[in-house]
Amino acid sequence: MADDQVLRLVMEHNKPFNAVNIGDFLASKGIKKAAVQRALDSLAASGKLTVKEFGKTKIYLPPQAGLEVLSKEDMDAKKAELKALQQQLAEEQVALRKREEELRGWETSLTVEELQQQIAELKTKTDARAAKLSQLQGGTTLVTPEEREKVEKAFVGAMDAWRKRRGIFRSIWDTISEGLEGKQADLFEEIGIETDEAAGVSWSELVEMLPKPGKRRKV
Repeated sequence: MADDQVLRLVMEHNKPFNAVNIGDFLASKGIKKAAVQRALDSLAASGKLTVKEFGKTKIYLPPQAGLEVLSKEDMDAKKAELKALQQQLAEEQVALRKREEELRGWETSLTVEELQQQIAELKTKTDARAAKLSQLQGGTTLVTPEEREKVEKAFVGAMDAWRKRRGIFRSIWDTISEGLEGKQADLFEEIGIETDEAAGVSWSELVEMLPKPGKRRKV
């Protein structure tokens, strides 16, 4: 019956309730709020519950007659116990949050298989670098004369093309810039011309890298 469940709830908690509170508690048991209100009215009428009215609100509480009254010492002891339990709860909540953070960290960590794969990849790279270092230390020729000649030829050709383009640009620029006001660097920036310096290269330094005289082509 609703009366029994309502009475049991109020007596077990031993604290004031209103009809809404009890209805929320007992909703999961299939007891509707109208039935809760009827049970409260019945229990109050029979004296099993005490009812206090505050305007339109009714507060129901268990009868306090016959209940043991705690002494001041017992009350202080209960308060101290409650404070200790609250402190323990706070500490356990902190520990729980720490464990949850650790769990999230483990969830985002690499699996054993992923770690093994990374280790294998690193070992492959390390072995390759060790082999290259061994070749260098042993004086092994890493570039054949044919490969060197091919690279030098391509470099000389690129420098030759660069020299010609520099000359063509300078000739055109000297013609169109005659009479223009302002600094050349500012004009280049405004027009969108990228100089060697802006590109981070040095013509003179690259010329020094050309093959030695005897093999060197004119640039």
